[in-house]
Amino acid sequence: MKRVTTICFAALAGVVFAAPADEEGFVPLFDGRTLEGWTSAHSKGGESGDWGPFKVDEAEKSIHVYKGEEAGSEQSSDCLVSDKDFSRYVFRMEYKWGEKRFAPRADHDRDAGLLFHVHGDLAKVWPFSLEMQIGETAGDDFGKPRYHTGDLFVLGKHLGGMTTRTKQHYDAGAALVKTRHCPTPLGVEKPKGEWNEIELIVDGAKQATFKLNGEVVLVLQDMESEVDGKRVPLDKGRIAIQAEWAELHYRNLRIKELD
Repeated sequence: MKRVTTICFAALAGVVFAAPADEEGFVPLFDGRTLEGWTSAHSKGGESGDWGPFKVDEAEKSIHVYKGEEAGSEQSSDCLVSDKDFSRYVFRMEYKWGEKRFAPRADHDRDAGLLFHVHGDLAKVWPFSLEMQIGETAGDDFGKPRYHTGDLFVLGKHLGGMTTRTKQHYDAGAALVKTRHCPTPLGVEKPKGEWNEIELIVDGAKQATFKLNGEVVLVLQDMESEVDGKRVPLDKGRIAIQAEWAELHYRNLRIKELD
């Protein structure tokens, strides 16, 4: 019996357990223990261990925004930016809201964002970039303020893109028009306290697809920037996540770069 057991363990030692097919090729951008590889706009990072409102939550294996801060207290917004540029990739992460909200938005819907093609002054909040909004406002609520996951914001007057939209919101069947902001009626968050899955698929300057919990909620095309008076493709930049006065967890940040 002992000999058979030894043979079984020897056989298992040579087995390579493959990742799920849709996860092959992905590498983590956050290891659940440190924030190395990221820079906060308002902090020193690195050996200082200071990344502003972004802290590691080992129990959740998450980046915990405003961890330990008193609800209703005055807090600063901030932006956590990757040290590396990316151009063509699939980026995935999960997020869930905490209970606390902070001044000056202690009575607003919860709000954050995923930024891509980030460039320029990284000590600025917010840096030049394109944003997939993250927020708890329902998709059919077009009042103000509105923070709905999947809405598009273009951060920088010299930047732009095109999407299919009606006068009011994104519509995959509508005409393609230039835009710097586009709300989407699509996408439903899970109940507060549950994890939501975001997927961002970026093909350089050609196209960016926003997905929430498996649903395509918006597609942005022909991203561009004005440089020396000329419009040029905006085809790369860093990735960033926001802190905007609401307790929040980000986890399982991972990326697959495309050929």
